[in-house]
Amino acid sequence: MKKILKLIVVCPIIIGIIIAISITVKNNLNKINEEEKIKNIFGNLSSKSSEVTKFYTYGTSLNIETRINGIEEDNFEGAKLILTDGEKFEKTYSLEYTFDDSGVSFSTGNVINKAINLDEFESGKKYYFKIRVRVNNSKDYKYYTLENTSPYKNIEYYTLTKDGKNNKINIKFEKKDYEGKKYNYLSLNVSESKLPDNVYDIVIDSGHGGSEKGNTNGEYNERDLMLEYGKALKEKLEEKGYKVKLVRDNNDSELMTEKNSYDENGRIQVACRTKAKYMISLHNTDGGYSGFEVYIPNNSDRTLAKAIADKLYNETNLEYSNNKLYKKEDGIYLENYDKESIRVNNEKMQKLGVEPYNLTLDTPMIFTIREVGGIATNAYVDGRDSRYSKNEFYDSNQGIESYRINVGNIKSDIDVILSQKDQIVKSIADCF
Repeated sequence: MKKILKLIVVCPIIIGIIIAISITVKNNLNKINEEEKIKNIFGNLSSKSSEVTKFYTYGTSLNIETRINGIEEDNFEGAKLILTDGEKFEKTYSLEYTFDDSGVSFSTGNVINKAINLDEFESGKKYYFKIRVRVNNSKDYKYYTLENTSPYKNIEYYTLTKDGKNNKINIKFEKKDYEGKKYNYLSLNVSESKLPDNVYDIVIDSGHGGSEKGNTNGEYNERDLMLEYGKALKEKLEEKGYKVKLVRDNNDSELMTEKNSYDENGRIQVACRTKAKYMISLHNTDGGYSGFEVYIPNNSDRTLAKAIADKLYNETNLEYSNNKLYKKEDGIYLENYDKESIRVNNEKMQKLGVEPYNLTLDTPMIFTIREVGGIATNAYVDGRDSRYSKNEFYDSNQGIESYRINVGNIKSDIDVILSQKDQIVKSIADCF
């Protein structure tokens, strides 16, 4: 009996000791693993950083522009952007580069919606950026972390809803002391998170509103038709699991005119506050052109636009538009400022007595594409023109990837517009 009592007393003690030892061993292993990870990230770095001059999200894409001083063109062989977790994950991205007298500038490319896909990273992980450079007088690579020298702040990004889940990604510049040296670096901190109440996947802008009817055909007008299309598209996208915001859901709001677009409750401000990844702006055309048109952002990959155009053509009775102006391929259009429109705009601004906007041949003409994209699309309505309110998001480094879809001509295509709303809306929704 005494032996049994001793076992009853001793066994828990032994088990406790074993558990304590295992916890200690595990903690030591984790410490070793963490030290090894930090060494992998910071152990081979150059003493100076690559200076980030611009960084922004557009749709689901992160774009970075950065430069390294002191590297000469004759001494340069190539560079890659590296993203690593310091353990098993490492991904490389191609960089475009240009040289000047003081060094080399890099960018993740001119295609603003296809650089670093933020929706592909695993939650519960932290990733670190480095630039790997090869120069021809060295057998080894040089590695540089990224330091923020731009005027832009860190970004809080939410991924598109997938299977009812989202990730929050903090795109953040941080500092690290390692072996007596101080490093600045750019990281992605990924964690699973539901969308906040004010954040959406997709925002839908139904053209015109309030007193503005848009194009008309007898009893039908663009304002009312596209509102019904917007509501139907929202429903279809929600069936696919997306969180969707309508810019306007009624016709009696006087704040949804073009004139009031930049007011606090105007269509641009409402859209930008959603932090959506995509925006669809719905319209009808009039005049001599029939068929549908999908207007795209400047310097963008056309995959989504082409998918929408092909779906509309193949699965509805709408035809590709016969409009040749601004056409890039069947059903796809790109309208930027040209030299004449820039000249006219500058003259108007000078008559108002204010400095003209910095318009370029890369600036989109369509304001519902330009002004929700922030710095990615050269948004410019900063309040200097007294005729309009300031777009509070014109200088944002978090842009919405926006497309304008002209759903046929309100006169020549009216029968299709009225009878095939469900097919047309489904064709658009199926591309997301």
